[in-house]
Parts: sequence; structure tokens; C-alpha cells
Amino acid sequence: MQIANPIYDVVFKYLLEDNDIARLLVATILGREVAEISPLPQEKTIPMEQRRFTVYRLDYSARIRNPDGGYEQVI
Repeated sequence: MQIANPIYDVVFKYLLEDNDIARLLVATILGREVAEISPLPQEKTIPMEQRRFTVYRLDYSARIRNPDGGYEQVI
């Protein structure tokens, strides 16, 4: 049985292009409310002929609401 790594899954990449879905995912991972999220510039990778894999990296900056009502900026 083969299990796909979601980082390499085309559907997963497509979903994370939607800021609402990305915000939900980051909020779920952190266990805190994410007030807003924005994608940051991404590194580009070039597939090499001798390699069978490439790396896809997503970076976000998120503004998180604290329980006391304040905000915290995280990258």
C-alpha cells in the first residue's frame, strides 16, 4: 500500500491557494483563531533530471487572535 504525502498532492496544493482554507488549516494546527492570513513570496524549485522528487513550499504570515483579545503576528 502506498500513502501519498499531502505536500506532494496536487489537490492539497490547489486547496491551499484558497486563503479561507489555508486559514482554517493553520488555525487547526495552532489550535487558535487566525484573524487573517496572507501568502508570502515562495521559493521556486527546479526538478533535476537525476532526481525523482521536487519540493513545494508554502509560506504564510498569519495574524492570530489571543484569548485576551489582542493580536499576534506569526510567520
